[in-house]
Amino acid sequence: MSFFGVMTVITKGHYSNLFDFPSSYSANGLIILGALCWVIYTVGASFFPTWSPLKYTALTTYLGVISIVVLNGILYACGIVPVPAISEFVFVIPHVFYTAFIAGFIGILCWNIGNKILTPLNGVLFMDIVPITAFSISAMTGIKPSAPEIAGACITGSALILNNLYLRYRSTPKKAAIPIRDN
Repeated sequence: MSFFGVMTVITKGHYSNLFDFPSSYSANGLIILGALCWVIYTVGASFFPTWSPLKYTALTTYLGVISIVVLNGILYACGIVPVPAISEFVFVIPHVFYTAFIAGFIGILCWNIGNKILTPLNGVLFMDIVPITAFSISAMTGIKPSAPEIAGACITGSALILNNLYLRYRSTPKKAAIPIRDN
């Protein structure tokens, strides 16, 4: 339901637009793959319930950095991507530092702390808030939202609320029925 709401906002109710432009298939595919990976990462934390968010973040960030270095090394060695000049490396160091430590580590640590509190299932649903937030900011800057965009935002918000109510209902201990005896 939440995903449907997001798709309604993104496509403004014209779902066929996703398939109208073959030139954007690879970009759309990468976006969907990235979202899927993020869901797997978020839900993956539930397989390590004794780990602190700091430990999960540190280990996954460490493995991510190793993967980036190895993949870039392979791309450079195979000549698929040209090796940048030293001056280009120096230019991007501050950007890499911000991305790696602030956005990459601190941001993900906060995400993992939130998911530890909310549970990964709720955390995954909150990822759907990102396009809704972008839509809301656009509306505040004067871009008039269309009816399908408003409907999609309402569907996504409803999904979050219904999921929260369902999880509360499911986690509430059930009281055993006490038989009434006729004397």
